[in-house]
Amino acid sequence: MEMMFPLVLGSIKGLLLLATAACIALALRKRPARVRAVIWSMALGGCLVIPLAAPLLPSWSLPMPEAITRLTNPDETVITVEVHPGRLEMKESSSVVHIADRAIGEPVHRFPAVNWMAMMLSLWAAGAILMLTQLGIGLWRMNRAVRRARPAHGHYWTSMLADARDQVGCRRRVRLLVSAEVEIPATVGLLRPAIVLPPHADTWVWDRRKAVLLHELIHIIRFDWPARMVARFARAIYWFNPLAWWASRRLDLEQELACDEEVLAFGTRASSYACHLLGIARHALPCPAPAIPALGMARRTHLEERIMSILNRSNHRRVGFAVLIPAIILMAAMVPALAAVYPGDSPPRPASTELKEVMQEMGDIEAKLEPHLAGIEAIEIEMEPHIAGLEELEISIDDSKMEEIEKQMEPYLAQIEAIEIDMEPLQAQMEELEKEMKNAQLHIEDGTLEEIEEQIQEQIEAHMKIVESIHFDMEPYLAQIEEIHAQMEGLHGQLADIDVEIEPIHEQMAKIHVDLEPLNEKMEELQREMEPLHEELERLGERFDDALRVEVLSYLRETLGAVTAPGAEYGEAASRVVDDARIRVDDDVVSIDASRSDVREILTDLFAPHRIGTQNAFDAAIDRAVAGLSPLTIKTD
Repeated sequence: MEMMFPLVLGSIKGLLLLATAACIALALRKRPARVRAVIWSMALGGCLVIPLAAPLLPSWSLPMPEAITRLTNPDETVITVEVHPGRLEMKESSSVVHIADRAIGEPVHRFPAVNWMAMMLSLWAAGAILMLTQLGIGLWRMNRAVRRARPAHGHYWTSMLADARDQVGCRRRVRLLVSAEVEIPATVGLLRPAIVLPPHADTWVWDRRKAVLLHELIHIIRFDWPARMVARFARAIYWFNPLAWWASRRLDLEQELACDEEVLAFGTRASSYACHLLGIARHALPCPAPAIPALGMARRTHLEERIMSILNRSNHRRVGFAVLIPAIILMAAMVPALAAVYPGDSPPRPASTELKEVMQEMGDIEAKLEPHLAGIEAIEIEMEPHIAGLEELEISIDDSKMEEIEKQMEPYLAQIEAIEIDMEPLQAQMEELEKEMKNAQLHIEDGTLEEIEEQIQEQIEAHMKIVESIHFDMEPYLAQIEEIHAQMEGLHGQLADIDVEIEPIHEQMAKIHVDLEPLNEKMEELQREMEPLHEELERLGERFDDALRVEVLSYLRETLGAVTAPGAEYGEAASRVVDDARIRVDDDVVSIDASRSDVREILTDLFAPHRIGTQNAFDAAIDRAVAGLSPLTIKTD
């Protein structure tokens, strides 16, 4: 039942989306085919997005027919047999089974009804797996055909492809292949698109080659192949919906019609183009249709309708992206709107006295905060000219000159860094000698004062000779560094000149900062006055959360009290639901909007060990509790 709910509800929403797309496409039947292709592709893609987006969006209840509500929250029927002395009675119940008027020890035999939901779920899964397997095999065959194909040889194909790419504005790299596994031109691939030609393509006349390349390149720049794969995937998921099959076929036709219109807009004669389509299709007539998911140019499906459309329209023009914007916005807005719909019509619950008091106190504090907030807003308005002046001064500083000088200094700095790296061993030796001299222990023998001084001098001179040797080795490096610094003097002078130029600007900026200090002090004073009110709001926020937990606890007891034993962890469940939920306050209505999957997991985890009665009754109660908490609305006036 739990897995069936999003499937049934998503199917209904997908049906509404596709029906709406059909009405829009019918209303735009006189418009270019590209508009209708965009509508169908977005509708089929939206069918896949709706079940995924529903748990992530805040839901809103919408009254539904009772049949739909029962589909999304069904009650299983149970047949019970009650045995009494001298008579046999059978009863049918749609919820919990109550057995009465029987003596203790009398047996009760229960015959469970057929689990239709499990059968429907199994049937859907089997069909979806079959369809997805068929799609996967087709993609594998397509990949194999592309790998086996050879590049189209000949300078005429290469030059013609380059000219066609320039004509349609294709900037993507396109492979032109020849394969014996196709009988009509086809386009495949997303990241590395390829145009696959049949082996007899070399016999085509120049006009037919150009028309084919233009047609297939238009498919590529419009990403028709990935759109068609999304449609195939949606059709596999909603295989039981005839409208999904029809929408997929309409998408195929509208994409081909859109490319036909584009090719004709480039100057190809309608009669010649129709002859090309007939010639390609006639050559492929004896051959079976390839079981690969590619965009075939002249498949027999809808060929007559395409040719009639080509010949009947006298004015073919290119369609810009601006024409598609209204259709894109309309379909894009419908997907989240339908995803957020949840069947039901739950009136707001009356709030408890505690929640009403908390809301009232929070409103009073917000009223006290309004003058402070207005004062901060007035200060910000007063600060705007000063801040704008700072921004203008920062813009007036020409950083490009300084960056250019720093860029010129980089080679010199790199040379200095290389020299310093070469000096590192000498510097390490110097540091080691300094440590040795600091920790040196002099060996002094007895003697006169002069003899002792000579002994000390001799021992120090040995270290000093090493230091002098290191200094001598470092002199060439230091000389190089001094020479590089001398070469950089001109650049340092330019930097100094720039500092002189921008010094007045810095002075102006400092003056503006001084003018801003009183305003900052006023704002800080207002913020200090607001701190007690913010602290009070924090305390009220804790009371508000506690009051919401009480509301959720009361609702859970009403919904699950009949199917749970005493000792069930209602307090823990309420706390976890409120902590994970999105809380919205709109005037006098508070909404606790929790994720259905999270709520179901919490309730099942905490209440399953305390279940009483049948599993079916428990599951139905859990379903009602989940639906009521998505969202739970509370009226506080």
